[in-house]
Amino acid sequence: MNKNLLTLLISFTLFSLSANAQSYNKKFGLEVNGGLREYHGDLGSALYFKASPDYQAVGGAFGMYLNKSFDFNVYGSVGDLGFYKQSYDTVRAEMYRQGFRARITEVMLGVTFKLNNGSIIKEDARFKPYLRAGWGAMQSISKFTPGSVPEGYTQSRTWISSQWNAGLGVKIKLSESFDLNISEQFNYAFDDNYDASPYTIAGAKLNSAQEGNKPLHDVYAYHNIGLVFNFGGNGNAGYTIKDSDNDGISDKFDICPETPEGYEVDTVGCPYDDDKDGIVNEEDKCPKIPGTIQFNGCPDTDGDGIADTDDKCPDVPGLKEFAGCPDSDKDGIQDSEDKCPLKPGSKEGEGCPDSDGDGVFDHLDVCPATPGVAANKGCPEIKEEVKEQIRLAAKGIYFESGNDVIKAESFPNLDQLATIMNEYNEAKVMIEGHTDSQGADAANMTLSQKRADAVKMYIASKGVMESRMTAIGYGQTKPVADNGSAEGRAVNRRVDFKLVY
Repeated sequence: MNKNLLTLLISFTLFSLSANAQSYNKKFGLEVNGGLREYHGDLGSALYFKASPDYQAVGGAFGMYLNKSFDFNVYGSVGDLGFYKQSYDTVRAEMYRQGFRARITEVMLGVTFKLNNGSIIKEDARFKPYLRAGWGAMQSISKFTPGSVPEGYTQSRTWISSQWNAGLGVKIKLSESFDLNISEQFNYAFDDNYDASPYTIAGAKLNSAQEGNKPLHDVYAYHNIGLVFNFGGNGNAGYTIKDSDNDGISDKFDICPETPEGYEVDTVGCPYDDDKDGIVNEEDKCPKIPGTIQFNGCPDTDGDGIADTDDKCPDVPGLKEFAGCPDSDKDGIQDSEDKCPLKPGSKEGEGCPDSDGDGVFDHLDVCPATPGVAANKGCPEIKEEVKEQIRLAAKGIYFESGNDVIKAESFPNLDQLATIMNEYNEAKVMIEGHTDSQGADAANMTLSQKRADAVKMYIASKGVMESRMTAIGYGQTKPVADNGSAEGRAVNRRVDFKLVY
């Protein structure tokens, strides 16, 4: 058997080296292989070369492509399996050789999971690992050593039973049509007879004391190497599959038989269109977002004629010169860089105009409708005579002793201050209350704040907005004269009134 197997493998190898690669798609595969079998069961274990591996087998397989990840397989092997050990006969008080040799043939139906499915490993990888599992039937023709045959058995016996198989391996690409296959297969037989130790430990006739100690049935491994001939799609080996667009789907089942080469297709041969916009993924610049043909599959959310992929402002209609961003006032400066986006302006003014022509652009001009000077933030300069009027009017504000009640003699001066504020209507005012040093510090601070608030409320009653006025009490902390004299204390008891921009 060894010479025949060697001859077969050499002939097949020579044939494979001289064969030409066939079609781009190879839907079917034929394999021949040979290798070693090892036993693991009731008698012991020879797995992974624990015993001399002198039991050979030959096998074959037929594979059919299902999809990128899975193939369907019919496979099997025929060959010998055996195991021998020295045992002790307690009745005869002597050692004897116990074991078996069986000719085992199995045929399996299975599924292969390919790791070179494009997600784990590239589909066109040279090394193509896989996992396989299957179910089928096995026949064993066993011969047993004298003394190891249980009651009711003959020296030779044949059984047929079901079994399942699991394995792993790797295919090494030699050409488009040939792979070298190295695999490891494990067969679990639902028959515990072929080793001449039927159910002695494993079996169906356990008494109540033994229940729960039942191990697995016998297992045998098949370590093998083989050659796989891949064909299909080009009439090879007498089998013709027409696939006009080379997408891996036969024309018989291909709804889209003219798909450009290299396009990923679904089970009926049509290119994927994940966003369902009528543009296939390979031609769609935005394959996950519905779009239009005009923009190569990308949307134009704001309808400004600029695809979202090129639009820096995709939710607001804009202009091409600003990459899709708007220029609301049409002054040539896009809104994101325009300090006055709703008023046409100039680049010098950062998009703002100088409405009053005073040289101060509106976004910096506190008085944009009134010509002024830069020192006053674009507001009119306060004349010296007006400043003097404010100073004199402020000096004429008097309160009842020890409280915040304004004396009536102060009203003309306060009215004059309100008039000036209404004239300079963009200006704001700081109303500062001060006291002399007599009395407690905290009390003076409270009194000065109340007096400043009282002035603020009076001027507000004359039509000046409160938001333009800020009242602050400083107590005795900012004297302008000597608190050691009555005259100095009188000067320190004051209200300062300052116009600011």
